[in-house]
Amino acid sequence: MRRSRESLYQIRYYRKKTMDSLRKVNKQLKADKKLFMDSPEGITYKKRLMKESGYQEKYREKNKEKIRKYQKEYQLAYGKF
Repeated sequence: MRRSRESLYQIRYYRKKTMDSLRKVNKQLKADKKLFMDSPEGITYKKRLMKESGYQEKYREKNKEKIRKYQKEYQLAYGKF
């Protein structure tokens, strides 16, 4: 089935318009997300997500000796003030 040149042009034209519209929506959503994440509510949201994921606890458990060593060195160097 062959399509006419005009119908192919229309298909490309509307496909381009749709893609441009989607790019615009995507850009706007990213800007809205960035605006939200920089707000106080977004900061508390990020903190809550980190707390719920358990990442900090896992990190502390995994690096317990390294953290303890650092705390002792810090105490020796700056604890006298």
